[in-house]
Amino acid sequence: MPKWPACRLTGFCAFGLVGLLVFVVAFPSVGMAQNANLTASRDSGTIPVFTTTYPETEFCADPDQAAPCFVAPVDVPEFDASFIYRFLAYEAQRPFDRFSWQSFVAVTSPDPDRVGRARWETFPTRRDLFSEVAMPNPACRDGVPDGALLLASHVQSSGDILVDQAGNFILYETRINPVAAEYIRQNGLDHEAGRLDFANAGLPIDFPMGHGPKTRHGAINVVGDANTASMPAKTVLVDAPHDNVMGAQLLKFAWRILPDDFPSDGTRSDRYFTRTARIALDGNVTLDGKPTCLDVTVGLVGMHLVERVASGNGDRWIWSSFEHVGTVPLAANARRPNSIITDTPFANGCLAPAASRLQTPADGFVFYGGRTEAGKPANQSIQPALRWADHAPYARTVSGDPIIPPDIVRCWRLFSGTAEANFVWQNKLAGTVWQNYMLLGTQWIGNPGGAPFGVGEVPRFLSNSALESYIQHQSDATCLGCHTNATTDAGQAANFTFLLDPVR
Repeated sequence: MPKWPACRLTGFCAFGLVGLLVFVVAFPSVGMAQNANLTASRDSGTIPVFTTTYPETEFCADPDQAAPCFVAPVDVPEFDASFIYRFLAYEAQRPFDRFSWQSFVAVTSPDPDRVGRARWETFPTRRDLFSEVAMPNPACRDGVPDGALLLASHVQSSGDILVDQAGNFILYETRINPVAAEYIRQNGLDHEAGRLDFANAGLPIDFPMGHGPKTRHGAINVVGDANTASMPAKTVLVDAPHDNVMGAQLLKFAWRILPDDFPSDGTRSDRYFTRTARIALDGNVTLDGKPTCLDVTVGLVGMHLVERVASGNGDRWIWSSFEHVGTVPLAANARRPNSIITDTPFANGCLAPAASRLQTPADGFVFYGGRTEAGKPANQSIQPALRWADHAPYARTVSGDPIIPPDIVRCWRLFSGTAEANFVWQNKLAGTVWQNYMLLGTQWIGNPGGAPFGVGEVPRFLSNSALESYIQHQSDATCLGCHTNATTDAGQAANFTFLLDPVR
């Protein structure tokens, strides 16, 4: 297998020791919430422990700044499609994880034109773009508090429902950056007739790609990959000082309802990125059968951040997934991300860890209560029909009883280089709420695919316990692999997004 030259891929070859930060990094054992505790302990069985160096320029896409910043990266210029890569490796993954963290910090930074709002809060939602996506109980739009989110979905893309250990539904929201939204609108893809006309005209769905002065062009040719576009992308210029052009960016959020008795000593704001929210509910999902609006406070527990870039195989998107550090523990049989040469990586499911191996957060895991016997399968989907109550706990059976929340574990360990990046970035973000979030992985296309390498995604598997809770052990627990098959409601290849089949 060809080896990526470290200098060519990392872009960090020519620097001395001046201005560098040195971190000693350790990684938690299987039963812990991996990378949740920022202290390294050689006595806890953690592996590996090593020292690495990060230049100050690592933390911002603007080379003139030396700290986490609001400038969004537009590409991974080290991404070179002339190399074939099937497994994660430290020097190969580092630029992608840097891209993920820079993007995450940029999109969650305050918007310069909207006081008190994060940049992503100015992006349209699916319901803003597509009239086919109905708002349950439209009356909830009236009188929404300024700055509050309007949420209406509690179903995962798999059709499953997740309930946290407080007995409350997890809520989901999709946002589309202005570049992607403009592309959708200008091409008439925001309505069903327009998507049909677009497909009948034989035009490929081709979202704009981000690029900058150092962008590499070229891609691996994958036979039968209908999502590889051939038409030049339309772009919108942003971050002009460095001639960077932003590409399409799609975001999906998972929110938990913070209980009324959640610690009020500063822990709430210190632990979670929070927002006030109104939940719009139709009568068919409420316990009393009446439409209702619930005003709550929510905390961010998970996020997918997906971007299209021009370098390498970035035309097939780069997928970043983040999660709160206190969501779940690792499964007793959690696998390392390169351990993929098997047809059944989790033949017996993802197993609950022993209590003695857990390092439980002070306020408990969000999605794990320890009810599952150690060594038995966790991640069991909720089977009974559920309804919303008008007060917490909000998840109830049809008879009104609170439910027993499921135990969710993480099936795949973090890659060691990604855990290192988390440690460094979390320390860099110390004193902010973002120190409590971690990157699960950055997925990109590194090879032509084929068994056992899927569609060529690296890492082969990537899932989020808040967004894909129950399918982590499955063969389709891969973000890019799943989205390869995305089509519009007109049956056209949709360039790796299900957005263009709005009622799917």
